[in-house]
Amino acid sequence: MKKYYKSLDLIRILACISVLLYHLNILPMGYLAVCTFFVLSGYLSVVSCMKKENFSILKYYKERFLKLYIPLLIVVLISISVVSFFPIINWLNLKPETTSVLLGYNNFWQLSVNLDYFARHISSPFMHFWYIAILLQFDLVFPILFVAFKKLGEKIHKSVPCILTFLLAIFSTLYFYLISGNGNTMFTYYDTFSRMFSLIFGVCLGFVHTNFKTLIPKSLKKKPFIYSVFTIYFIALTSLFLFEIPGLSMPILMILVTLVTCRMLDYGTTFASEKTNWFSKSIKYLANASFEIYLVQYPIIFLFEYIELESTIKLTSIIALTLVISLLLHFALNFKTKKWLYLKILLCVALLPITCYGGYLYIITEDHTEEMRALEEELAQNEKMVEAKQAEYVEKLKQEQNDWLSTLSSIEDGEKKIAEVVKNLPIVGIGDSVMLGAVNSLYKQFLNSYFDAAISRTAWVVNDILKDLIAENHLGNPVILNLGVNGDCSEECKVEILETLKGKEIYWLNITDSMNATLHVNEKLKSLAERYSNLHIVDWNNASKNHPEYFISDGVHLTSAGITAYTKTIYDAIYDVYAAEYRKQTNGIIEQHEAELKKKITFLGNDLLLNAYEELENSFPNAKFVIEKETTYEALKQSIEQMIEEETLNYNVVLAIDSSLTLTAEEYESLIKLCNSHKVYLLSTEDLSVLETEDVKTINLSEHLQQEDFLADKIHLNKEGNEELVHIIEDLFK
Repeated sequence: MKKYYKSLDLIRILACISVLLYHLNILPMGYLAVCTFFVLSGYLSVVSCMKKENFSILKYYKERFLKLYIPLLIVVLISISVVSFFPIINWLNLKPETTSVLLGYNNFWQLSVNLDYFARHISSPFMHFWYIAILLQFDLVFPILFVAFKKLGEKIHKSVPCILTFLLAIFSTLYFYLISGNGNTMFTYYDTFSRMFSLIFGVCLGFVHTNFKTLIPKSLKKKPFIYSVFTIYFIALTSLFLFEIPGLSMPILMILVTLVTCRMLDYGTTFASEKTNWFSKSIKYLANASFEIYLVQYPIIFLFEYIELESTIKLTSIIALTLVISLLLHFALNFKTKKWLYLKILLCVALLPITCYGGYLYIITEDHTEEMRALEEELAQNEKMVEAKQAEYVEKLKQEQNDWLSTLSSIEDGEKKIAEVVKNLPIVGIGDSVMLGAVNSLYKQFLNSYFDAAISRTAWVVNDILKDLIAENHLGNPVILNLGVNGDCSEECKVEILETLKGKEIYWLNITDSMNATLHVNEKLKSLAERYSNLHIVDWNNASKNHPEYFISDGVHLTSAGITAYTKTIYDAIYDVYAAEYRKQTNGIIEQHEAELKKKITFLGNDLLLNAYEELENSFPNAKFVIEKETTYEALKQSIEQMIEEETLNYNVVLAIDSSLTLTAEEYESLIKLCNSHKVYLLSTEDLSVLETEDVKTINLSEHLQQEDFLADKIHLNKEGNEELVHIIEDLFK
């Protein structure tokens, strides 16, 4: 009868439980169990191959394909299918990430996109497949190396493969330790060559056991002694997974776990039983399903992040589902035994449609890699600009503070406008990649500002940044905070920030519904704003609602239109607060504000404005432009109605169209009527003087422009014509 080594299954179950609890954020050191899995994989690969009389590389690949790749493929494709039923999930990297998993290079892909496994942000259901990638890479080269080592052992001496693999294990361990000193934890953890030492130690031990038996002296192979030592090692390994040991770094702990696992295998394989009871059978079945348990656990954890449940119920549900699904999957794919064959076939048939659907979704999904790469390049450019602006800010801060006092004094005297005050405030902005993507626009809007934004920043680090600015006397007022998309910090964390900013006006942006659904940042901010009078919520959520054009594919970072809207939302929020405060101080502020509003201009039109846009924007930087290349009456009407509804139509409305669009007098009158209580300026190549009233002024461009001002089509203006058009409009507002 075949011997059963229950000790090996106990080691596998311990490692399996430890990894699961790590993924559930319960066992901080559980990640070390992966080293145990690697040792077991290397060891069992050698032992199983050495037992075969006629080892075949192709047969080895076939067996590993059926045992490892088929379950992986099923879990991957079913995960994609299930995720598709959660509309709230925006899995941006589905295509490239799935490809990296299926082709066995996910560990390198995660390195390339800087996914931090230790942060466990649950950004995808496949974060844990870096381990499978290394395992697949090992299985790709192992049979070839095994044949070579075995032949060396047969031709020279059976100790040769043991010695060579031991030296290789020592060399790879030294490489791992040295590479860990570069400070790049992710590279140390993900890189195939740095992690290979655990696998090679397992391979070495496998050759030793199959050629020379265990390393334990015969005199010490008494069962009570062996059982006791194995138990001590088992407790030691469990302790390494349970407790953080002060003074021992992650690389040292990983090497230690690898060596302890090897010693456990040495002792655990010296005792075996030929009979198994129901308990041993249960242990064996659970251990055999450890690979499937590893596969399915993280996709389930990922999905439950989007399901609102009480924490205990959620945790219990995740563990129960992980066990049930993985055991069923293991049962369905285990065709080595013919028992329950029809039930296994039935389960496989049931899995087929959802697996195929996942494959279909994978094929049709668009790859956003290039789009995100473009975003990355843009952020990199903005980072350089931020760095340059930060250097300038320190030198200019003293002057800016003086200017601010002067501006305040002028405002109190009613000599300055609110818009000018807001534009020149010594603003400090601290945020994440959303703010980073918009810094160029923000610096243009706020001339004396300082922005410190970084990718993947959370609120946890903000208080230290603020304290550094205070220590250097560089913290201006007000302060803009844009954080929350990368995860929320505790209320105590936010309170510390607010206490640090006591005496400052704080403008904190909330986040969109799609992100707030799981993070609940907005509700917490609203609650804090009720307690802190200097905390103002910038309602980016409502400002961006129903505007998909503001966002790129990830639903978070901004397009050009989004950056404009984002900047305006921040500006308007600050503006509104100052306007309200100034109204309390003096009615003259309100009068100044209204006067400023009456100077604002909205331009509507077609190519006539489009061709001259650069010159117009330079002359009217605060104007609103609604330009459509091939606009129509209906489009113009709809734009005006929408701006009136949104209260964004400025007091002065310039309607400028060229001869490519002909409007009737009734249509002009309809547009003018929509702009009731606004000052309207009609610019056209037609004579519209009959429409003139006290609030409507018409300009016949044919009387101001010469033939040489037009291009050959006689419709579009050339450079000189555009310059003349701008002069005409400038004269209207002198």
